[in-house]
Amino acid sequence: MPPADEVDAGPYGVACNYGGDAANAELQHAGEGAFVVESYNPHLVLPPSDPFAEAPGVKALRHLANQPLPQSAPYPSQPLPPTPPNELMLGMLNYPLALHETDEVYRISEADLDRLCRFQDRTVLTIGTAQTVHIFRDCVLKLGIEHDYVTHIIFTIVLMHDRYLSEDPWQSPSTEETFHHYHGTAMFNKMLSLPMEEHEKDAMWAAAALLGAITIAAVDATTPEDSWPLKPDGPTDLDWLRMSDGKKEVWRLADPLRQESIWREAMMYDYDSDVTPKSRRPEVEALTPRFVRFFDYDEMGGKDGDPYHTATSIILRLLPIQCTHSTILYFLSFIGHMDTAYKDLLHQKDQKALLLLAWWYAKMLDYPSWWIQRRAALECKAIVIYLGRRYMHLSDMGFLLDYPKMMCGFAVSSEYLRHVDQGGKMGARVGVTG
Repeated sequence: MPPADEVDAGPYGVACNYGGDAANAELQHAGEGAFVVESYNPHLVLPPSDPFAEAPGVKALRHLANQPLPQSAPYPSQPLPPTPPNELMLGMLNYPLALHETDEVYRISEADLDRLCRFQDRTVLTIGTAQTVHIFRDCVLKLGIEHDYVTHIIFTIVLMHDRYLSEDPWQSPSTEETFHHYHGTAMFNKMLSLPMEEHEKDAMWAAAALLGAITIAAVDATTPEDSWPLKPDGPTDLDWLRMSDGKKEVWRLADPLRQESIWREAMMYDYDSDVTPKSRRPEVEALTPRFVRFFDYDEMGGKDGDPYHTATSIILRLLPIQCTHSTILYFLSFIGHMDTAYKDLLHQKDQKALLLLAWWYAKMLDYPSWWIQRRAALECKAIVIYLGRRYMHLSDMGFLLDYPKMMCGFAVSSEYLRHVDQGGKMGARVGVTG
């Protein structure tokens, strides 16, 4: 690579300007990026012969489609004990990490060891699912010793998490965060361009999972007016949604369900045995009939070519479910199973497609996890404002906007409040609480 040449921002939105010293390269964050490998067209129902058919998201979605839903969480939300200092972590001091397209190395410092401790004791408890926490905690650091891009990505998500928890959570990514983000993703993408060896597969899936959370969390906006769809159109709008396509391709290549995979046990989790917690909100129950009518939804199947059917089906099944670390996979299935036609409508800022996304964001606002909260809060408010300015004249639109408005802290209509009150009284008579 020629010295002082600037490398264009890749699919993760990081650019690097090398000046001959790669270990201290000047890096700029080039805006929101997306986890992109190649195009993939997800379907709600996959044939048994499809290698992706037994992926956990599909299994969870199939379970979600089976009514009635059970009522309590499969795993209690109990914090794991802190990771004690161990020889593995201490032995990483001054460990050389490879860098992308250079012979120079990055040496792990004492500050980096502290970051690895924060990854083990804090960040791993906020990502993945209840079923994968122990793998992130027990195995991913070991994978990082053998696969340098994993360690770079670990540093990236820890530094991003640090930033979100700091006194100035809206600050731009630090040079260190952007440095590790660039090298981790560039090395990861290079690995994807090569035949995937057996010893790389678990590390590649770990990296893909961490990058998925990083991509969702990478939000440049600080106000709803700066957020999509209110902001001026740009070439990277909604790129983060393509993350699920990239993860599906990594899934196909890495095959976390193979017999030797460290992920197999968690990924083979029997979602049919789930006991799913319900979130009974009378205000949501009051909206459901209008929601079904607005989208002309038929549970037995959408009209030919109906681009809203899959998204509507998932949203309706998510409404009674409480989003927790144990059920987050259900909610991420909304992203993972977006039809191409529905994504196209989002890019066109179609009012019905936006309303569905606003309802998903509103449900996600109940899930207090740092990597989704900022995007959910800002973009839910932005969609509500956008639709309110342009489409309040549509039948039922104003009423259906009241639920996301309420979750965003906005004022709602008196008609909606009456329905909530009536729904609450009815719920109390049948044993439903808000």
